[in-house]
Amino acid sequence: MMRGKPHTPTPDAPPAVTGCVTQYDTAAAVGHIATLSRVYSSETWTVYDRLDRSLDPRSPDWLHERAGEYLRSGSVILDMGCRDGADLVELAQAHSLTGVGLEPVAIHVERARAAVAAAGLGERVRIVQGGMEECDYPTDHFDFVWCRDVLEQVRPLASALWQAARVLKPTGRMLVFTTVATDLLEPGEAAMLRRHMGNVEANLAETTILGAFEAAGLVVEDRDVIGTDWREHAEESYQPVSHALLRLARLRRQREQIVADHGEDIYRHVEANLHWEVFQFLGKLQPVVYLLRHRQMAPPGL
Repeated sequence: MMRGKPHTPTPDAPPAVTGCVTQYDTAAAVGHIATLSRVYSSETWTVYDRLDRSLDPRSPDWLHERAGEYLRSGSVILDMGCRDGADLVELAQAHSLTGVGLEPVAIHVERARAAVAAAGLGERVRIVQGGMEECDYPTDHFDFVWCRDVLEQVRPLASALWQAARVLKPTGRMLVFTTVATDLLEPGEAAMLRRHMGNVEANLAETTILGAFEAAGLVVEDRDVIGTDWREHAEESYQPVSHALLRLARLRRQREQIVADHGEDIYRHVEANLHWEVFQFLGKLQPVVYLLRHRQMAPPGL
């Protein structure tokens, strides 16, 4: 080797390392193996075994039971946004009451009227096409107002709730089931949900909902966070969230063709809609039930 020429290691020579670095790497490797041993041991897997056992979550039937606490034979109820009329029919049958279903979407009205006819409830249940802002029933007309999965899509929200409060008797109750966004919802996820063509973004904020209640003169008597209960119950029965994820994967694989056939707006709407139940499962969207009464409630017997 010539004096002054830098040494070039042969290709097979290992890289030079100091003793302290070698000792550090060895210690880290040993520690990582110890961690892996915990990961693949009963210490961890017994947790998964525990999670395979049902926690007996509440089902949507609980909402009917909650309403039943305030319903009597002969009660007159309003289903605000009745969709296919299934809830109104079930409540009418269970409690021998009369009711009105108010629904703005024509196809839902058609299905609701068919459901009422099939149940033989035509004399006691009426389906009316229209929104709450068009409700022309007299003041203090209904004993109870049922509102399930509706407020997310109501515009304008404040006036609709004001009308609901107007037709509710002074001693009546209103039961609202709705979904609100939580702090776990990331900005990008919120932006994606804005593509849902039916929802009103502001109505997913609980502050908006509570403010609209307050403006309508309604007081929250009880607030019950459903959390993941209903989603767990459904998934244990017929796996709707798994189905939504499968549909989402297929949607994205066919993006170009679906956009060509149906348009970008429909593609984005379906994509957002397929995240709804998934986000409820992940706690990014939170189902909540509110029991409401008038701020100035009349004494019993009036």
